[in-house]
Amino acid sequence: MSKLWEKYSYTIILLICSFIACIIIVANTGEADSSKYVSVTVKKGETVWQLSNEYAGSYNMTKKQFIKWVEEHNNISANNITTGNELVIPVREEDHQLMLAAE
Repeated sequence: MSKLWEKYSYTIILLICSFIACIIIVANTGEADSSKYVSVTVKKGETVWQLSNEYAGSYNMTKKQFIKWVEEHNNISANNITTGNELVIPVREEDHQLMLAAE
């Protein structure tokens, strides 16, 4: 065992460090924390497209990307939202607070 360690110690250390780095990367690439984003309740007749217009300037994506993000993170179809649905939208809470303060 000691001959193996003497001959391959750097390789063994490199493999262990690589394994630990992979675990850290996988642990940090999970879903975004939805508590950091604004949650809105859908009003009568409101659409995801209208929400994207209402919050324009508060997110850095196209309107199509906004709609796709809402669909994916809320497990819905943008065409099938109903009054009272609570949706998480891709607007960070702190950005929303700044927007409200500026009004």
